[in-house]
Amino acid sequence: MLNKIKQLNKENTIKYLVIFVITIFFCQNFLQMHYSSDTYVLYDLGYMKYPAEYFLLDGRLISTIICYLGGILNIPIPIYIIGMDFIGIIFIATSIYIMNRILEGIVKPEKITIKLALLASCFVLILNQFTLEYLLFPESAVMCLGVLFNVIAAKIMIDKPKHKYIKIFLCLLLAGLSYQGLLNMFPILAVLLYIIKQIKDKREYKYKLKEFVIEMIKLAVIVLIVLGISWSAVKIGTTLLQSDQDRTIHFKNEKAFATRQETVIEYLDELWNETMHMLPTHTNTIILVISFILLIALKTKKEILMEYILLIILSFVICIVPMFIFNTGIAGRVNEPLTMLWGASLIILLVQSTNISNIRKINLIYGFIILSFIINNIFIMQNITEHIGSNRVEENMGKTIKYKLEEYEKTTGNRVTKFSYVYDKKPQQYAVGIKPIGSLTERKLACSWSILEAMNFYCDRKFERVKMPTRIYTEKMLDKDYNEFTEDQIIFEGDTLYMLVY
Repeated sequence: MLNKIKQLNKENTIKYLVIFVITIFFCQNFLQMHYSSDTYVLYDLGYMKYPAEYFLLDGRLISTIICYLGGILNIPIPIYIIGMDFIGIIFIATSIYIMNRILEGIVKPEKITIKLALLASCFVLILNQFTLEYLLFPESAVMCLGVLFNVIAAKIMIDKPKHKYIKIFLCLLLAGLSYQGLLNMFPILAVLLYIIKQIKDKREYKYKLKEFVIEMIKLAVIVLIVLGISWSAVKIGTTLLQSDQDRTIHFKNEKAFATRQETVIEYLDELWNETMHMLPTHTNTIILVISFILLIALKTKKEILMEYILLIILSFVICIVPMFIFNTGIAGRVNEPLTMLWGASLIILLVQSTNISNIRKINLIYGFIILSFIINNIFIMQNITEHIGSNRVEENMGKTIKYKLEEYEKTTGNRVTKFSYVYDKKPQQYAVGIKPIGSLTERKLACSWSILEAMNFYCDRKFERVKMPTRIYTEKMLDKDYNEFTEDQIIFEGDTLYMLVY
């Protein structure tokens, strides 16, 4: 018995190490110094001021503590960024491992092919395109910790230990305090696991349905309570810091609601159909169509098909509703349930295939899973590489501006201490030749919330932001439009640097 336990522990250790190595391989480009818009702001404000300007206003207490700790320990920011990403990758790998253990406990696979297919499906479920934003920002480890807490909550739900609901509540609370947007992961994991349980359960469906409904209501109440606490933390933070920040959407009339509705439809098109350009257009829709066809071919019970449809509807609802309440914008990190559907579909298909004996159909499912795993991870590596590429473009622009600045100061003897900018006629969010994949590749020297901080970083200054004089704008910038950066967009006069942002 002791030998069996030792063998099992050895197998689990090897499995975790394999998962960790594979995750590191896919995310390796994050393990170098890289920049999001928030990174420049962190450089500008420093560890001790940054939390008060951002984390505390958003009720993100764990990120606040970690950032203060970085300041207390005086950790160089490059080491902090890379270290946080490394820890974040550990949390993502651990989440994949635990999710795989949960599913193996339900499915109890004996064949190695099923085990490998289940593991590959867990990778697609947890490490999808929108997960990349969790590894992008300076607080990456904390955001990935939130992912792990969601998975642990799902494990508690299945294991049913003593004080189950209290433990789920605590896990979700910690996930919410890490990053509120992560809470929408749990409902997807919960429904997915109950679908898997019902596929393997031999009891009459009416008993399973009753159990499912009651459990989902209880879990929904827990999630709503956690959301309430998270929202209260935001309100307390804004009150204590005397901030007038308000990210909620206020509808004054029906027209305002209709306008927001149009905006949400545009967001959904970008998030679902385009996947923020992280995957080929309509990939998500194609995956769902193929999944439905395969589920029907596997002679899946209509009750399971209905629950699968419920899972899809739930994924959309928990992403759409916040868009009407908060100014979320187009961001993968708060809409991960949409990309989780791919991995969820693979898992449901695989588990359903264990109930049939048709080898051709089973092999077809294996092929679909392997192909999905390969495609998903190819694009993960490409998109991270694109992020690094966008950083290189921005770095070259920053170095050029600094060179022009120093040349001007050397020639004139003036010390430049002020900075002013305006946008050209059609400003671009992304550099030419760079994929438009949201926060990963947006131009930080064009974002209103980071342009000053990025200029401070590259020019090694602490510029004073001043208004653009009408004379400068009218004589040298009016009606101009650029598609890429040129030195003509930089104008010096006295102690001020003026820039036309393309």
